Amino acid sequence: MAIRDRFPFSLFRRRSVFQDGAGRFKTVIATGKGVEKGKVSAVSERSESSLKKYREYYEGENTVFAAINTTSWNAVMVGYNLISESVEAKVLIKRYLDALNFDEILLDNVAYTLIYGDSFIEIVRNAGGEITNLKTVDPITMNINYDKFGNITGYQQKIGGKLQDTVLKPEDIIHLRFFSIPSNPYGLSIIEPSKETIDRKISTDEALANAIIRHGTPKYKVKVGTENEIPPTAVFTDIQAELEDITEMNEIIMPSLVDITVLDEKGVPGIEEYSNMFQTQLVIGLMCPEEALGLGKGSTEATAKIKEIMYGRFIRSIQTKLASQMRRELINPILEKYGFERNMVTIKFNSVTDSDEAVKSKWLGNLLRGYPDGRHPFTVNEVRAMFSYPPVEGGDDLPFTEGVETVTPVEEVPGGGSQTETPNKPSQENPPSKEPVQAPTPEPQQEENPEQPRTYKKQRKKRISGKVK
Repeated sequence: MAIRDRFPFSLFRRRSVFQDGAGRFKTVIATGKGVEKGKVSAVSERSESSLKKYREYYEGENTVFAAINTTSWNAVMVGYNLISESVEAKVLIKRYLDALNFDEILLDNVAYTLIYGDSFIEIVRNAGGEITNLKTVDPITMNINYDKFGNITGYQQKIGGKLQDTVLKPEDIIHLRFFSIPSNPYGLSIIEPSKETIDRKISTDEALANAIIRHGTPKYKVKVGTENEIPPTAVFTDIQAELEDITEMNEIIMPSLVDITVLDEKGVPGIEEYSNMFQTQLVIGLMCPEEALGLGKGSTEATAKIKEIMYGRFIRSIQTKLASQMRRELINPILEKYGFERNMVTIKFNSVTDSDEAVKSKWLGNLLRGYPDGRHPFTVNEVRAMFSYPPVEGGDDLPFTEGVETVTPVEEVPGGGSQTETPNKPSQENPPSKEPVQAPTPEPQQEENPEQPRTYKKQRKKRISGKVK
């Protein structure tokens, strides 16, 4: 028997390329030595000059400015709910988000993500590891260090052309991006696909403005005298002097021998078509409907309704990504620091429009009315998932019927510019290790009359049948 056959796990055996004890990726995004430490990106479009160009477009083109800010404000400033089955955990996170100025930090960084493709939020911790502040980092100065597998190893700033020595760990930075690039961990600016359209629109707007100024001011063709009677040169000079400085206050009075014809009386023909051509292309690239910007002249009600629903879904996708990332990188570390389990608190942003929810509600109502005796095809959690709400305990076992009131009710408590959704019965598991927040004492409940449920059911059946008025 050969030596290698005597050992079940021989050192001579070849390691499978599909196995890795460390659980690392096998696919790479770069070959050779990988990406240098502090290198900006393999994508040539992303450089300091290109990022500054995005900023110029944002600051100098009103459609770009309006579209990006409209999307940012609709995604963030509509408010949010904190959802949790633990009152203590919910109050803890709400206290932190209010202290960290979460709304304004998130609003700025959503706008930066749309402009630059990336935004970076530094998580500031004290000596004890507690999160004490959030700081927005200028995306132009931030570089991402990553290996050939695409794993982010750290973040470094490059200021004045010099790479700083401080390397921030991945857990110290919240990196937002909405449109990813497969070849590197950077995001794609929403402006990038529309750069040529923006340049054409700017050039067209300037040309149209000059044309309006030139052709908007009337020009006169003056005919003096006849074929048989030509006036002397002095007459031409006098008439020219009279017509040089004409304003809206002047009137022209001439003898019959002088014939004045107005040129460019109708201005520039088709100017609106030229103006709208690049405007339409630009709002398509910025993924913001014209109606949201106060435009959309001639749009029908049906078309505007479809655009409203589609734009609402785009905003919802941004909100879902934000909620998921903030839960993982900001909320969960706070919960673990105070002894709570991960994912006990989630964020649900409010909808920018109720059109999509209204369509779902109408469809669901029509469907459920087709099932007799309250036997419905969905559970409580399945219906909650349709409207982006997290599941509740026991909701997978209960059908969505008129008897759902047996589930622990949930109430929304507004506060701090945001709203929190709180179950009446808090969870007693995993109390906080530091400064626990006491749950409110529930009010004493009155004893129920054992005859009440039976009486209620009888009255309910009679109301349905129409016997009780």
